[in-house]
Amino acid sequence: MEQAALTADVIETLNLPAYPDLGDVVNAVEEKYGKRLVFEEGTAASLGEGVTGHWIDTPSHGIVSYLRGAKAWSVHIVLHELSHILLGHKGKPLDGLIAGSFFSGIGKRNGVSWMCRAVDVPLDEAEAAAENLAFGLARVLHATPVKKATKAERVFGL
Repeated sequence: MEQAALTADVIETLNLPAYPDLGDVVNAVEEKYGKRLVFEEGTAASLGEGVTGHWIDTPSHGIVSYLRGAKAWSVHIVLHELSHILLGHKGKPLDGLIAGSFFSGIGKRNGVSWMCRAVDVPLDEAEAAAENLAFGLARVLHATPVKKATKAERVFGL
């Protein structure tokens, strides 16, 4: 399916209000996901070099970690991770993916069985789909109501 059509179809299934905020999007994703989501600010050390965010699936909830930056950038990282959830991406079993690392230790302590990095489709394709959906969600979040121009605005071309 073409990326634009996939993005539009996924956003339509969320049944968001006319002018949603990030909370509305998170609630809709939790409903589709079937679990609550916990958001954690990560660091370059905890996320890994060059990683700005990740989603970890546990039996009881999902953990979305993001690197803090300018608000719009941090929100985009969160939207990207939410997009992986909405697109149904699944990863490899955690212990097989990063044995002996930070994530492996966290997994053993918190019952994490999957580090959700898409492996059911090629990585580039999965990341492109998540990025496209994140931009589509951002467009929905930043939409503003169309207001009627006043007479003065029409006269003066404002």
